[in-house]
Amino acid sequence: MIATLSKVLQFDKVAYYTFHLEGRAKNEFRDFIDRAKISDNNQLAELSRFIQNIGQKYGAEEAHFKKEDNADRLPPPYYHHISTKGLKDYGLRLYCIRLTTKIVILLNGDHKKAQKVQDCPNCKKHFMMAKKIAKVIDTAIRDKNIELVGFDILLEDDFEIEL
Repeated sequence: MIATLSKVLQFDKVAYYTFHLEGRAKNEFRDFIDRAKISDNNQLAELSRFIQNIGQKYGAEEAHFKKEDNADRLPPPYYHHISTKGLKDYGLRLYCIRLTTKIVILLNGDHKKAQKVQDCPNCKKHFMMAKKIAKVIDTAIRDKNIELVGFDILLEDDFEIEL
């Protein structure tokens, strides 16, 4: 599967990118937003505020992301989950890749329904894809097929990400 990278948001301190996977109607971040609007608009609003605040006020510092293997996720670690009807609500998850304090790749996610992401039928596939993309990106940076300059991700003209 071939994936193309594009910038989706630009703030004073952070540029956000996402991937569009070949054969899919929407890019990863748009797919997440559209599904989250239906399932949990309140938590989506919270995540949107985190994305905006990180982009405008703080920069993409590690403290604002939860490290999940070789990828990251939002909400940040200091976000407190809510309880709903006596059951633990693990909350909406957006998987991403924090490349620098100025560049973040927003991917996809869902509402977590189990304590461990590996046990969650909603989030596991998005988590696994984030890990896979992070690995490909890390290799491409090491091989100098991708260069990170300021807010920009510079790609070789013929560079394609194959997943």
